[in-house]
Amino acid sequence: MKFTQLLLYVILLSGYSLAEMDSHHNMDMGDDTNNDNGNEIAATTENSTESLEPIPHVMKHMHGVPILETHLLPEERLYWENYNTTTYFTVESSHRPALYLHIVSGLIAIVVMYPICLILNNLNMGKSYMISLLVHTGTIMFSLLNYSIFINSIPDLYPGNAYNKMIIILFVSTILQLIFAFIKNIDPGKPNRSEYFQLATAVNSSDDDDREEEEQNDFTVEKAPTNFQSKIRKFRTWVSQTIFYKISKIGFNLLNWGHFFYYLILVPTGVATFCVYGKGSTVFNLLAHFIKGGVFFSYGIMILARYSGSFVNKGWAWNHKYISRTEKQGFWFSLQNKGLWTMELIESSLILFYGSTNIFLEHLSNAGGEWSPKDLQHVSIAFIFIGCGLCGVITELKLQDWRYEAAIAALEKSGSTTTEEVSNIIKASPGFSPNPFPIITIFWTGYLMSNHQQASELSTEIHTQWGNIFVGGCAFRLLTYMMLLLSSKTSKDLSRPSRPITELVVSFCLLCGGVMFMESTDPVVLSYEYYGFTSMFILNITLGFTTLLMAWQMLLFAFKDWLKQKYARESIV
Repeated sequence: MKFTQLLLYVILLSGYSLAEMDSHHNMDMGDDTNNDNGNEIAATTENSTESLEPIPHVMKHMHGVPILETHLLPEERLYWENYNTTTYFTVESSHRPALYLHIVSGLIAIVVMYPICLILNNLNMGKSYMISLLVHTGTIMFSLLNYSIFINSIPDLYPGNAYNKMIIILFVSTILQLIFAFIKNIDPGKPNRSEYFQLATAVNSSDDDDREEEEQNDFTVEKAPTNFQSKIRKFRTWVSQTIFYKISKIGFNLLNWGHFFYYLILVPTGVATFCVYGKGSTVFNLLAHFIKGGVFFSYGIMILARYSGSFVNKGWAWNHKYISRTEKQGFWFSLQNKGLWTMELIESSLILFYGSTNIFLEHLSNAGGEWSPKDLQHVSIAFIFIGCGLCGVITELKLQDWRYEAAIAALEKSGSTTTEEVSNIIKASPGFSPNPFPIITIFWTGYLMSNHQQASELSTEIHTQWGNIFVGGCAFRLLTYMMLLLSSKTSKDLSRPSRPITELVVSFCLLCGGVMFMESTDPVVLSYEYYGFTSMFILNITLGFTTLLMAWQMLLFAFKDWLKQKYARESIV
């Protein structure tokens, strides 16, 4: 047995030695050939490198270039080669400048002029308001005229689009608002600018009374004869008592803020129309993202307005609000218990309503067909809205007594009121409720969308970006609640806006996230991919737009505060 093993070992060792010798022989025989091939390769390499430019790092990814210049599968290349890039900006037209005039003048009228009109009307500055509204109306008409010139010079790129119909509505409603505003300001009993600021500052002086008599209405010609002024005043009194005046006043109140919300819909509709987004069945995906993103965007505008001092009279600027027995209570106050309504209740109610309607909207793109996993996934998000909204409303009802007691405790702690005055307060609110459900809704929406896999890498990255932005905004809203619960105020500060610094970040996150939400719709992403826009490019542009918009909104509120202070001082002098 040992002999057999030894023999086998010798045979294997001999075979290995022979193989090794053969390999060495082959290598020796091929030396000349290898040398010849090596010389040829070296010569070729030397010639090819003469035309190269030395670069430390060559980009090996294909981001930032048009998609047709990237590596595509045959079916992908077929799609992108047939991708339609015709828009209102690229179609042949002999009146293209009219389109740009329409856009520029329309944005000036909507973004710049109309907010100023709202401020002047809010401060009861009748004459200044009418002048600004007249300029706004003229600018809108100029914009619509240019759109009419342009649209008649091109073929119908977007049959049945909503923008053309909305433009007609805008034309009629803008003229009606101007007429209603003129009739409304005819009222001789309407408080003028001096009366408004005198009441606001609780100052009574004979000088002010004289000034009020002189400025009793903004349409009076100051140097006209007395009898002519008397006739004008009688005419205005007669008009203010007619049914037509009452109808005009109601119509003006509806259009005043109605136009503001109408513009929030008109502008994104114009963007979709001019870029020809959402044709065919893709309109449902477009609507879903534009509506949802628009809701968060509008929410961000409202939060920044609260920070800037809006809704103080309702206690929605994170300020205390008290209602005593002697004050006149309106219909809404009669429906409330001790704790006044807070913005958290409004938020929870809107979340509940939105979630209820969103169940059916998610299936519109496949109406009549089976519910796909994607449909069910989106509907589950609607269930989150319904559940959180309902929980938020119930929480607000449970916290009514807490709000009243917290506001009364803050008033007693300040020591600025007597026991009798405190006992006369029947409704109160500290300006907020520690209600977590609105931020839970936004948090989970952001978290789920940041992990929502899309068909394309770019779409996935954009969803991740705005989802993470929403999550960050919720963290700062939680800090707001903690600050308000732990802070203490003096009696002088109770009724003033709290202006939590964290809410500026919350507003920024909602505005930026809302815009990116709208951008993450399939038609928009496809156009970005075609031209090679990256997610970071889109994020940079959106961040810049958001900060500029916030700066303009805060500037408007600073202008309003300046006007109030200016004319309040004038009424004292």
